[in-house]
This record gives sequence, C-alpha cells and structure tokens, in this order.
Amino acid sequence: MKVERRQLERNLPRKGFVRQADRHHIYFKHQVAGRFSSVYTKVSHSPKMRDIDTGILTAIRKQLRLDNTAQVVDLVNCPMDEHQYNEILRRKGIIP
Repeated sequence: MKVERRQLERNLPRKGFVRQADRHHIYFKHQVAGRFSSVYTKVSHSPKMRDIDTGILTAIRKQLRLDNTAQVVDLVNCPMDEHQYNEILRRKGIIP
C-alpha cells in the first residue's frame, strides 16, 4: 500500500490535525474541541519522499493509534471522516 505525502498533508488538517513544521519534520497533532490529544504523527520534509510506503505507514498507524494500515489509507484518502476517527479514539479510551 502507498499513500501520497501530498494527500496526507492536505487531508489530515481536515480531520482535526494541526500542522506544525520544524527543521526536519512536519508534525500533525490531533485536536478535539480545541484541546490537543496525545495523538500525533510526523513526516519528513524531504522532496524525495513523494509516496509513503508500507513501512512508514505502519509507523504512522501506531502513532495515530489505528488498528491497521487500511484505516490509515482510509483516513488519508477520505473514506473515514473526522467523526469516525474520533469515535475510534473514544472506543480505545484515548480521548474522552
């Protein structure tokens, strides 16, 4: 499975993530009702990385607290909306 980095950067902010960049990475921190949760992920600034492959998707899956990489792909490509993602986090007890 692959995901375009551009899609991830464009769609995560639509799902309740706030984009924050530093010298080496772009961080996406999850926000619910104006408060940050403990969920975040990061991607590299590198122009060489246009697609995110399975190995990196696995790391992102763990950071986003999802069950499988298919859920990451759904979150990035928009079949999963912000409400559905927040519901997954609520069921796991990560957000109230």
